[in-house]
Amino acid sequence: MKKFLFLITASSVLILSACGGSSSNPATQPPPLTDGGNNGGGSNGGGSNGGVDSGSNPASQELLVSRRGGHYWHDYCENKPDSTPVPADPREMVVPGINENKAVLMNAWWQTCQDDNQPANCGELRQREEHGLALVAAEGRPGAASFFSGDASESSYSFPADAYAEMWKSVWGLSERPAQYDELVAQRWGMPLSTVRNPYPLPGEDPNANNGGSGQLPMGITQLRKADGTWTGRLNVTCSICHGGAVGLADEAEGMGPMYGTNSLSDITVMFSELARLAPQQAALAIISQNKVRGTGNITNFQLFGVLTLADYETIPSYLTIQGEPSTGTEDPPVWWNVGSRTAKFYDGGQVVDSKRIELSFHFPDFFNDIEAAKQWVLDNQQDGDAWISSLKSPVWPASALGEVDTNLAEAGAVLFHAKDLWAPSLNNPVARPEGGNGSCASCHGAYSPRYVNDSTYLDSPLLEGIAAYITPIDIINTDPARLNGNSQRVAEYSRNNWFAYSDGPFNDDGVSLCGDWADESLRGDRDLGYLAPPLYGVWATAPYFHNGSVPDIESVLNPAARPAIWRRRSIDAPADLAGKVVMGFDYSLKTGYDAEKIGWRYDTVECGSGLPIPLIGVVTPGIDCNPLDPNGASLQDALSVLWGNGGLAWNLINVPIATNQQIEERKIYNTKLYSQGNSGHEFTSVLTDAERRAIIEYLKTL
Repeated sequence: MKKFLFLITASSVLILSACGGSSSNPATQPPPLTDGGNNGGGSNGGGSNGGVDSGSNPASQELLVSRRGGHYWHDYCENKPDSTPVPADPREMVVPGINENKAVLMNAWWQTCQDDNQPANCGELRQREEHGLALVAAEGRPGAASFFSGDASESSYSFPADAYAEMWKSVWGLSERPAQYDELVAQRWGMPLSTVRNPYPLPGEDPNANNGGSGQLPMGITQLRKADGTWTGRLNVTCSICHGGAVGLADEAEGMGPMYGTNSLSDITVMFSELARLAPQQAALAIISQNKVRGTGNITNFQLFGVLTLADYETIPSYLTIQGEPSTGTEDPPVWWNVGSRTAKFYDGGQVVDSKRIELSFHFPDFFNDIEAAKQWVLDNQQDGDAWISSLKSPVWPASALGEVDTNLAEAGAVLFHAKDLWAPSLNNPVARPEGGNGSCASCHGAYSPRYVNDSTYLDSPLLEGIAAYITPIDIINTDPARLNGNSQRVAEYSRNNWFAYSDGPFNDDGVSLCGDWADESLRGDRDLGYLAPPLYGVWATAPYFHNGSVPDIESVLNPAARPAIWRRRSIDAPADLAGKVVMGFDYSLKTGYDAEKIGWRYDTVECGSGLPIPLIGVVTPGIDCNPLDPNGASLQDALSVLWGNGGLAWNLINVPIATNQQIEERKIYNTKLYSQGNSGHEFTSVLTDAERRAIIEYLKTL
């Protein structure tokens, strides 16, 4: 009976939404932007056609269509000859004045940072993409790049394959090598085994006698090769330690399994801590990028730039002055398949998306020996790396594993997503309203359904489909401010002299690089600081949510009251004979690990004070990070927050060495009371009814 009533309610939403503004008469004008609405009709036209001819092209009125991210160029060139000229990048239209008085807001402007962005034709685009795959995905391909080594076949940061092959003994302390050793490494570090052949030689093997060796590496590790393809037997890490993950198992549905451009699985601190025991130089990253909880990182972009360019010795004094600025803390690596639909990088829109140098910063080669050669390597390869990253597509909702999408409910959700005014007068939304837009989800996240993409009251051009270019003021979005605080004006001023922040221009009238830090008052002008609303292609596959990964599912994003304070994502069970002896990773099976109703990974709540009571600074357990006697009372983490909030590198440097499996297990706990890990924000969606949330969730499955 309860389910029956819900379906009636959801159907009513669809009917009301369709009646609220849809018209078969192309001359019908939408209501003005200031109109309210509480039924999906919304302000700025709601479901109206806005002058689009609904009769001559029915496809232009469809609701459930998704281009699945990527970049317009790759879609355009599909099945076209190599000689086909490549059109202009639609994102270049996002300049001041774009979409003025439209339903979709934009304030993160495009800026061109290098003059060789556009390939001449589709053949050149494909060549760039092919080289970028080898360069960035690596996995033993000729031309693979690796940690601080460019695409060189020799690296002082590499480590021998035989040492990697024997971590079961030297690091884990087991008495014999497990039969499933390669899979156990992937589980322990949270990076799946590659789906392509990514080999390494076992002890005693000649890698060139059996095509690289009989072992299989996880996707975040590659074996170095010489230009002629010769294997070296030396290994190094790649970008996929943070940007390679998995959604579902390969045999659960088509397109599932390990995939590039998303990761909520890895524990890079554990990985580097253990690799440092094989090769001490692998600990170099500890000073710039660590994490306190599995599945996240500490990608402090402008502080990172400073470390990478310390070989420009004249910048050292100014770099030291920013170490009193706050740490940006915990961050969830953003997905790559949405790069082609963005105009700005990083969660705070800290740089324009065309500032591509940073995309290869992890591979910045031998910069202390020859920093000018290192810079040139980035310039020579940045377009190819970006072409591949921008080509990636989001996975399709796996109906065979998670159930078919309810089309009627999803269509109702599409109307609500694009047209419901969350600030309609009758809703009494307590959150301040953004200036402009129609008050819908699409107002910040962009338009996706052809009905709205082709509506001139939503977008200036249909080519802006799915492009999200709105930085929501922090007073409105209200998510954890640590990332913003860490990218302070002092940091912005320091970055003006940094090569990764384009200290070589182009410049504005104040002499500040237009491709630099857009938190800089000289660049952003009167735009408020805030967080960039991301494009939502493949959003169903990107849990957990918010920039810090503090919310486990979309149900909790839309319903703030449902968010857990301390939670742990579920893990895979260890093999019976190894239970208690090895660490397993998060369960990314769709059948056992995924919640198709809430859209997110299954988790268990953790009670305050139930963690491992190790009273040492930096150990993240509920026992020290909340007050078991008073959930609202002071705790040790409050004292630590003062330190982390006043020292950019303190978050990374103040850590107890990881020595036990139990410590690694405790790192799976996400505590929203910890510095930078708050789960506040997005409260304006609390005005949605249960039926409306269900409809929007169903729609998001289709993107």
